[in-house]
Amino acid sequence: MAEVLSTREVEILGSIIKTFIEKATPVGSRYLSKYYHQNMSPATIRNVMMDLEDKGFISQPHTSAGRVPTEKAYRYYVDDIMELEELSPHDIRRIREDLKSESNDVDKILQKSCQGLSKISNLIGVVLSPRLFSGILRKIDLVSLSENMILIILSVEAGLVKTITMEVQSSIPKYRLEQTAQILNERLEGLTIQQIHESIGNRMRDVSIGDDELIQQFINSADKLFVFENEHIHLGGTKNIVEQPEFSDKEQLQRILELIDNQKVLIHILNDYAIDEKITIMIGNETQKEIMKNCSLITAKYKIGSISGTLGVIGPIRMHYPKMITLVDYIAKEISNLYSK
Repeated sequence: MAEVLSTREVEILGSIIKTFIEKATPVGSRYLSKYYHQNMSPATIRNVMMDLEDKGFISQPHTSAGRVPTEKAYRYYVDDIMELEELSPHDIRRIREDLKSESNDVDKILQKSCQGLSKISNLIGVVLSPRLFSGILRKIDLVSLSENMILIILSVEAGLVKTITMEVQSSIPKYRLEQTAQILNERLEGLTIQQIHESIGNRMRDVSIGDDELIQQFINSADKLFVFENEHIHLGGTKNIVEQPEFSDKEQLQRILELIDNQKVLIHILNDYAIDEKITIMIGNETQKEIMKNCSLITAKYKIGSISGTLGVIGPIRMHYPKMITLVDYIAKEISNLYSK
């Protein structure tokens, strides 16, 4: 249950957070009295600030300095004070034009989405590719590359494709490849990749056409063909984070650069905290990851058919949440809408 603050405390806390987000310097009572609360004296504001400090919402970096918001303050702000901002018509138009221009190529759409996130947010944009194991197989194509090598093309819903080369013992005539592809499609089309992986042996029993040895090789190679573990991550705007004043500290900068460089950790974090059809906001230590200690993460899920992926922004705890949340939510919905048509 959120801590209850008085109306005056909420007003002062909101002003401190907005000012700190904008200026990245401690906020004093005189500044608040002059620019936000002309009806309150600096002394009155100082008293309220002392109460907020006692409750753990603000802190004083050093004596005689103004106050800065704590992680507790940002969480309260996001949950109870903040009002979301709308995207500008220019931003909306740019996002729609980018996605429309790449509407036939999923990978390019995700890259464009990542670029849009980073450019508009001035933070790090991250887009995680769809988790293909839940995707539905639409077609398998088999193409001879050489006497002992064939190309397997797995077409998953919404235009997603995986290609694998397979070595075979001897040359397979074109008509036998076509027959093999035909029976594979008859038995496997419409199933999820995960279902195929788990049951291909049973489903390919008693086959009367196609190349028996190649079909058996498909069954034996299920772990290679139908396990898509390596989710691809698109990253954009890395230089944006370096320009944030928080990361002028070498230790903090090293930590965020390590996060960017270690994509396995980043994929793990994105998968851990993204929730279907909800915006997820993780502030600082809430991720319980030392590498994310001075960062916040906003994520949303997008859908391509029955397959879901994750996108979001990473930035300092002092990020402009009202706009960032709207941006992440909007791009996720635009991708989903594009592929629902």
